[in-house]
Amino acid sequence: MPHLPLWILPLTIPMLYLLKSNPLPSRETVIPPDEERVLLLGASSGVGKDLALAYARRGAKVFLLARRAEALEEVRRECEEAAAKAGKKAEVLVFPGDLTKVADLVSAREMIVKAWSGVDTVHILAGLPSTSLLMDLAGVSLDRSNPSTASPSGAPLAFGSKGESKNLGPTLEGLERVEKEARAVAEVNYLGTVLALSCFLPLLASSSRSPALHHLSSVAATVPAPHRVIYAATKSAGLMAVESCRVECEGCGVRFFSFCPGTIDNEFRLKTATSQTGGRDETKLPIKHSWEGLLLQPEIVTKTILHHLSLSPKPQPLVPYPPFNFFRALDAPPKHLVHMPFMYRLAMFVRDTPLGWGYIEPAARRKYGLIGRA
Repeated sequence: MPHLPLWILPLTIPMLYLLKSNPLPSRETVIPPDEERVLLLGASSGVGKDLALAYARRGAKVFLLARRAEALEEVRRECEEAAAKAGKKAEVLVFPGDLTKVADLVSAREMIVKAWSGVDTVHILAGLPSTSLLMDLAGVSLDRSNPSTASPSGAPLAFGSKGESKNLGPTLEGLERVEKEARAVAEVNYLGTVLALSCFLPLLASSSRSPALHHLSSVAATVPAPHRVIYAATKSAGLMAVESCRVECEGCGVRFFSFCPGTIDNEFRLKTATSQTGGRDETKLPIKHSWEGLLLQPEIVTKTILHHLSLSPKPQPLVPYPPFNFFRALDAPPKHLVHMPFMYRLAMFVRDTPLGWGYIEPAARRKYGLIGRA
């Protein structure tokens, strides 16, 4: 068997580098940032507002939709100021509307068509939080078991309720509280997402040279956690709606991108399902975790979203070095689902393994202050 001369080995690395596949041109070479037509659904605060300001600094055409008219006008003013400071002239249109109201969505779409003849990027951002423990919301306690509350199974924790239904579960009023919060959160997080997809996807696909749709989801949509029963269920429903639509509409030309961040250090985490204030601020609670170290900075979230949307939507070699890049069947499109921090992506895969119930779930209970009651 012939042997390769040793002098060839030092040439291997340079040859691999020369034969490496170059990244495809970014989406911004197809749609320059100052020509991009952007629709932000849920732009009066939080990530929506941050993205609006970022697009304004680029000189993009920005359409803002949210329920709070006064807050929307304030965001418009800030966008115009941000564009001026960056030496750009952004066109900012606002539409006070409700993502869950069909008539509002149709009116917004007609306004976009009249102004710009279409749209290049759609962001589905609107969301409502819910951070109550489900049983607390229902008026049912879950505490250490004692002789008077012990269950037949001998479990270390026992449910307890006030009033006539002490041993039966929540009262009528307790269930009505659950119903009210679940309906309010599902209306926005799930129904609003489905309606937005239905309303704007055909326009997006038919009017842009490189159409992209971004859905702001949450780690809670893929990794179960305490204090997130209603929120996690509705975000998971919204995420699955977008992912299933992506599979259904493969070949329509739209780049789908779902982003699942952890808790972001903005006002969203301080809201409730029915109010802009009064939410559960975990940083102020005596729980066994350093919450400040876990909060994502808004500017990092914004940069991450814009980076992923700037990638070429075309498949690229999974491994850009020979011989792998010679096999086009190994090419992969840009990621359609991204978690931040990345460890939550790992948690999604291992949650049904011993690592899941032996480490991840106890860590989640510790993070939210539930360790120690059993």
